[in-house]
Amino acid sequence: MNTERPNILFLLTDMQRYDALGFNGNAVCKTPAIDRIAREGMRFCRAYTPIALCSPARGSLLTGMFPHNHGQLSNMGNFNRAFDLNILDKAAYPQILSDAGYNVGYVGKWHLPREGDSEFWGFDPWHRTRDWNQSVRDAGFDWGYAQEVQRMEWGGDAPFCGRSQLPAEYMQEHWTADRTIDLIEGFCEGDKPFMICSSFFGPHFPYCVPEPYDEMYDPDTVDRWINFDEQFVDKPSVQQKEMLRWNGSHLTWPDWQKVIATYWGYCTFIDDQVQRVLHVLEEVGQLDNTVVVYSSDHGDMLGSHRLFNKMMNMYNETHQIPLAIRWPGVVEPSSMCDDFVSLVDMMPTFLDMAGVDIPDKVDGCSLLPLLRGETPSDWREDIFAEHHGYEPALCTIRMVQTRKWKYIYNPCSEDELYDLESDPGELHNLAPKLGYKHVLRRMKDRMVKWLRDTNDGIVNDGGWQSNSYDLFVSGRER
Repeated sequence: MNTERPNILFLLTDMQRYDALGFNGNAVCKTPAIDRIAREGMRFCRAYTPIALCSPARGSLLTGMFPHNHGQLSNMGNFNRAFDLNILDKAAYPQILSDAGYNVGYVGKWHLPREGDSEFWGFDPWHRTRDWNQSVRDAGFDWGYAQEVQRMEWGGDAPFCGRSQLPAEYMQEHWTADRTIDLIEGFCEGDKPFMICSSFFGPHFPYCVPEPYDEMYDPDTVDRWINFDEQFVDKPSVQQKEMLRWNGSHLTWPDWQKVIATYWGYCTFIDDQVQRVLHVLEEVGQLDNTVVVYSSDHGDMLGSHRLFNKMMNMYNETHQIPLAIRWPGVVEPSSMCDDFVSLVDMMPTFLDMAGVDIPDKVDGCSLLPLLRGETPSDWREDIFAEHHGYEPALCTIRMVQTRKWKYIYNPCSEDELYDLESDPGELHNLAPKLGYKHVLRRMKDRMVKWLRDTNDGIVNDGGWQSNSYDLFVSGRER
């Protein structure tokens, strides 16, 4: 195993829940290939996204920065493209690795500016999702993403859920595996190490799942979410409004069981594509010379709290993510990391793996010490996340979480405080309770320190001058 300049394969899914994989405790959904990465490497049980939204989360993966620093604050196209160019002056890992002598390739969903611009970003070759769309049309299928969404609009018993019009071999995930295999085989003909990012569309909604995966799991095997009976007491009204916006208030648990079972089928379909990629790595003799990283940009509410998609909330269903890293010779097989890690850590980790200097203006930390089984004495004891708005409205939210407590700052609505040990489903907001004011103040102290340390605009735009901090921590900020 080359531990100095190893190959790196980054397998990235979209909107995959932490609990949707076997290695994270799902006893029904079958994901043996992904479980193998965790079994032969390290699984992270406290990995989080800095933001539960595709474009800004992917911006953090590229740059190692929190969204408020890289500037891609919402999805591409949102708010008249107000944020869509901000990330272009930030250093990103593909450029740096390419300059350091790596072959760097990309396959699949991008969702950031200047897609396909190899000279700018450093990915070469670059297989774009539009190439997959064209291959589907060339094969004679009358298909389009918009058509698929429209066909699976909220119906009588389930949302955005059903059998895809495409057979498995024409799905985006299968195409992504095909193109990844092409890159591996091509790169292995040279003498340079490679870094490949393979970005699958799924299991993002619409849950268009090919036969037979769409009916692989019996809905009756889906256990009721512990927070499905959410009543939104003392919680921001935007959560209920989002439930209504997606027309989800009428859905019963049996409706959601059907959706979740289909979603799990989608996860197994993706796992089969991962298996194909791992098999080729073995065939060409590069599996043990390649760091394999598996993760997702964020999770999915999927009926938890009776909510759909990822929205204006900070629940763990969307913010906790799967992460497993296999690195023979460095990572102890079947090891587990219980420390807080974030997607912003991936960029400095990739550079550190390659022996490349990490830029100064990076918010993340390399995971190499953790991968070696060593937790630095100054490693973070909490995790942070942010939100700036999505489709219908700009909406500033911040979150800080320790092992026991989670505090959510909603400037224009109710603050939230959850005891994660006694209330893992985050049902009971303790922020209004007098008996928890001391906890609330401590968590606000943590948040203010993070805001200041990371140059968050909430601090720097003038709202925190003079005695505003004292007002904030005392609960009289509004």
